[in-house]
Amino acid sequence: MSQSGYHFIQDVRSAQRTVVATSTVVFDDAGLLLMLRRRDSSGSLSHHLPQGPAFTGESVAVAASRVVAEATGVDIEITGLVGIYDDPSSAEQLALCFRGRPVGGKLGVDAVWVEPERLDELDVAVSVRRRVEHGLDVSEPFFA
Repeated sequence: MSQSGYHFIQDVRSAQRTVVATSTVVFDDAGLLLMLRRRDSSGSLSHHLPQGPAFTGESVAVAASRVVAEATGVDIEITGLVGIYDDPSSAEQLALCFRGRPVGGKLGVDAVWVEPERLDELDVAVSVRRRVEHGLDVSEPFFA
């Protein structure tokens, strides 16, 4: 590789910063799924998994637990990895989805327990459905 090509690659790599995001599929003992309800500016209601970034110096499992507690009020224990998701068209984010179970806390205003089989009745993004489906399958983690 030419010297100029090498510097170009180094410049691109240094300009990009990958954000590690976590989401967690949390099921209680009755098999209900923990979700967040959000209204957009038009008033439409949608449902999401708790998700957010890992901070510098924070392990991804700790980040996932923190994000769930902050968003839902529910304290959880991480019990496994659901999958690793990336989007080649967006090199800035790598998403790790965990499986967890509630161990305490108090359900927040925007949090709700949902029967997984009711997801078709709710406004849920395809990417969220995919993670829930993978979360219900307790075999090997999914790798995108």
